Amino acid sequence: MLSRVADALFWMSRYLERADHLARAVDVTFHLDLDLHGVLSNPVELEWNALLSLLRQQRPPVAEGEHPVAAVQRWLLLDASNPGSVMACVNRSRNNARSIRGSISPPMWRELNKLYWRLADPAIQGRVAESPHDFCQEAQMGVLLFHGVCEATLTHDEGWHFIQLGRHLERADKILRTLDSKFGLLEGGDGADLPIRALQWGAVLRNCAAYEAYQRLYISRVEPERVIEFLLVNADFPHSVRFCLARIMHSLTEISGRLPDRSEDEVVRTVGRLLNDLVYFDGHGLDGDRLHAFLGDALARTARIGHLLHDQYALH
Repeated sequence: MLSRVADALFWMSRYLERADHLARAVDVTFHLDLDLHGVLSNPVELEWNALLSLLRQQRPPVAEGEHPVAAVQRWLLLDASNPGSVMACVNRSRNNARSIRGSISPPMWRELNKLYWRLADPAIQGRVAESPHDFCQEAQMGVLLFHGVCEATLTHDEGWHFIQLGRHLERADKILRTLDSKFGLLEGGDGADLPIRALQWGAVLRNCAAYEAYQRLYISRVEPERVIEFLLVNADFPHSVRFCLARIMHSLTEISGRLPDRSEDEVVRTVGRLLNDLVYFDGHGLDGDRLHAFLGDALARTARIGHLLHDQYALH
């Protein structure tokens, strides 16, 4: 496969996954803000600034008469001058898809193009300042439709595996960053803080599309240690880091045609070492500082996987 095509498929998928995660994070923060009003003195400072920090985004300029929260929502969802906004990510994904339309199925292009124009509709954008929920739901459903069409209509060959690499590498990175941003919540607090902490950890699960799956497995209140274990090492949940790394390993194996234990690729070895650490992960008694160290190391290795993929397959 031409590296140009592999590059476009990889980034088409990665940008779309990024848009999906960001839309979900904004929607979850919007509803958490509503839940915390009247409970905390300044939930805007606590939650929206925390979201900007998680996304490594600067505080946006606020137009005259614009509410600061509305400015953040506009910046993260709509603003074309923000390369990390949902609209910018969907547009970049669409541009990559357009450049290789012969390598994807017509229904894939149709769904991605439809998603862009639905999100660009002035009517749905005009409602974001009042409530971003409709826009965020439209973005998430559009991404799900795209990947469903991809699964059903595209041959599962090398090109399909590059799509999976982009999707699962971006997802693993975002799950790790979400957990790392919340490690401070593991520190004490008195009993009066428990309802608020339960809301915040529930929001962590929702940010990772994991709330319902977690509740089916653990029919109890949301417990931080179980949330961390579920999102890091559950082998069957599509948004766990272990699941994503296993899919990355599978795609790398299919692309190279060599089994992991016979591969000389540094990227395969890096993925394999991190995957093994998660398979044998012991989170019992893991406090905030040790969790932070583990997640920081996992994030660094995930970034290294991305760099190695770029070098090996000329993905730029």
